[in-house]
Amino acid sequence: MTKPNPDTQNLFAQEGTAILTDEEMTVMARNGRLISEGFDSNSLQTTSYDVRIGRRAILGGSSQEIDLEHDNLRIEPGSYAGVISLEKFKLPDNVVAHLGSKRKFSYDGLILLTGSTIDPAYEGHLLFGVYNASTRKVVLPSRNKICNVSFLRVQRSVKPIAPDPYLLKGEFPPDFLTKMANVDVMEWSRIDSEVKRIEGLTQQVVALQAKYNDVLEPIKALTKDVDAVTKNVDRLTEHVKTMGGRVDKLEDLYVKNAELMTKLSLNVDSVISKVGSQESTVKDIASKLASYGLLVKIAWAIILLAIGALVTPLLKKVLGL
Repeated sequence: MTKPNPDTQNLFAQEGTAILTDEEMTVMARNGRLISEGFDSNSLQTTSYDVRIGRRAILGGSSQEIDLEHDNLRIEPGSYAGVISLEKFKLPDNVVAHLGSKRKFSYDGLILLTGSTIDPAYEGHLLFGVYNASTRKVVLPSRNKICNVSFLRVQRSVKPIAPDPYLLKGEFPPDFLTKMANVDVMEWSRIDSEVKRIEGLTQQVVALQAKYNDVLEPIKALTKDVDAVTKNVDRLTEHVKTMGGRVDKLEDLYVKNAELMTKLSLNVDSVISKVGSQESTVKDIASKLASYGLLVKIAWAIILLAIGALVTPLLKKVLGL
C-alpha cells in the first residue's frame, strides 16, 4: 500500500484528483516544496501561480547568453528566443502541474513554445522557447510574467525521474544552446516579402480559377453538343445497319433473279431451237402440199376432160345435132 505523502496528505479533504488553492500553494512553498525558490505571493491566483522570466535568455541564431539583470530581451519579428523561469520547482511525487498561457503574452504576438505538463516529482527551473509572430520588436525584461501553472494531486505517487543538472541550477542545457545557435532566423522583411509573394500567388490562383470557369462553360456546352452528335451517330449507325440488311436481301434477290434469268435464257434457247426445227418441218410439209396441189389440179383436169368426152355425145343426141 502506498504511503501518504507528508507534503500533501493534509491538503485534500477528499480522495481523488483536486486542484491546489492559493493557500495550499503558499503552505507548500514555505516548506520548500512545490516552488522551492523564487516564490512570490503577488504571482498567486486563486488556483494558479504566474511563472516569471528569470535572469538568463538567449536569441535564436546566437550562442551568446543575455543576462537580463543588466539588459532586456529584444525579440525581432520572426525571431526565436529561449528563457529560463525565475522560479525553481520541486513537485511532490503525487502532484502534477499544468501550464497555461497569459493573455497579454499572446496579445504581444508572442507564442510560447513549451510542453503543457510538469510531471510529478520534477525538480528544477522551467525552460521556455518564445517566438515573435508579430510585425514589431517585443522587449521582455526580467521577472516578466510568461505563463501560469496549476497544481493537481493525483491518486497515486509516481517514481521520480532524475532532474536535469543544468535546469537544476537554472542554466541552459548545452544541447539547447547548440540548437538555438543553429536556428535559421528569417528577418521580418523576408517574412513580409514571402507573405506578399504568397498573396500574389493566391491572386494568380484566383485569376486562373476564374479563367478556368470561363473556359469550363464552353467545354460543358461542347460536351453537350458532342453528346447530341454521338446520339445522332448512333441513330445513323442503326439506320446503316438496317439498310445493310436490306441491301443484303436485295443482293439475295438479285442472285435469285440472275439464276432465273439464266434458266429462262436456256429455255428460250431451247424453244428457239425447237421452233427452228418445226419451221423446217413446216417447210417440208408446205413443199409437199404444193406438189400434191399440182397433182390434184392435173387430176381434176383429166376428170373434167373425161366428163366432157362423155357429156358431149349425150348433148348432141338430146339436141339432135
